[in-house]
Amino acid sequence: KILVLDDLLQLTERDADSYNEMMAHVPLMQHRNPKRVLIIGGGDGCVLHEVLKHDCVEHVDMVDLDKDVVEICQQHFSWGKRQLYDDPRVTLHIQDGASYVENHASSSYDVIIQDSSDPWEYDEATGEKNLLPAHVLYTSTHFQNLNRILTSNGIFNLQAESFHVPSRLLDIQEMRRIALGDGGFHSAKYGSITIATYSPGQIGFLLCEKETMETLPHTDDTKMPQIQERFEKMISTADKHTTYYQPKLQQR
Repeated sequence: KILVLDDLLQLTERDADSYNEMMAHVPLMQHRNPKRVLIIGGGDGCVLHEVLKHDCVEHVDMVDLDKDVVEICQQHFSWGKRQLYDDPRVTLHIQDGASYVENHASSSYDVIIQDSSDPWEYDEATGEKNLLPAHVLYTSTHFQNLNRILTSNGIFNLQAESFHVPSRLLDIQEMRRIALGDGGFHSAKYGSITIATYSPGQIGFLLCEKETMETLPHTDDTKMPQIQERFEKMISTADKHTTYYQPKLQQR
């Protein structure tokens, strides 16, 4: 099964795990103890499915503008049929993600995952950049608000295009510039995901942290054993395995 919105392929049931496992598990494992999580977009429910595999997560706010997408994916995709929204940890908000963030209280979330559609497109004939509705989720103001509603050691992960497309490479640079500049994040590192569904065979994410590894009380040498231990505990439970993500992908 596949999901297509506005004539654009969003995901396939066969390889959705590649993208969604990395979008969810990388930031959640990077944080020492993520309890409160915000998901912006991701109406298909696949990122939410992965987030709920973490027992340490106590509350998830899921914000998506399109109620029809949420309901259709619950009916037709395997992960959606698992009654994700019946989990007492989950609150679903059908509203604009930028507005939700702008009006939310400061220091509310440990991890924010933004699984949005593309913010812009390029005219094939002229090369002109045209803004799409999701572009409001990639502005300096939105990034500042995201930083504000994160806790002091919060982590923000967002969909960040493919570096195989020259115009998209410039967009990735712009996203990182905003995150490190007006967005106020101390680090913003690009991660790559191999996935056949998308035409370049690759898509990326941008992992933004309010604290750098140098300011945290542990280094990669001590962090990776902790991540490995958490991962093994997670996958020891039925239905919490992963098919793409594994801790070695976390190393930098």
